[in-house]
Amino acid sequence: MVDRTGAQNKMRRCDNCGKAGAIEKRITRIYGRGSNALVIENVPVITCPHCGVSYLEAKTLHEIERIKLHRKSFAKQKPLDVATFALQKAAAL
Repeated sequence: MVDRTGAQNKMRRCDNCGKAGAIEKRITRIYGRGSNALVIENVPVITCPHCGVSYLEAKTLHEIERIKLHRKSFAKQKPLDVATFALQKAAAL
């Protein structure tokens, strides 16, 4: 089962601290820069609420390398908008 953030509701044991409760989230990662940039969506990342560590499993890393190696057969050209994150100063009361 997946929640609205893309997290798998399957309980896992954290590989870092060993405590139960680590969850799988799906994120978007960008590899490379400029015209060589490759965006990979739906990458599974394990996150532990106890120790705060996030990590990729070996099988995920192998699949990312395979996607990067054969990017022409996996990738689709899409326009990409880029926004810069910036906090706005709060108005004085």
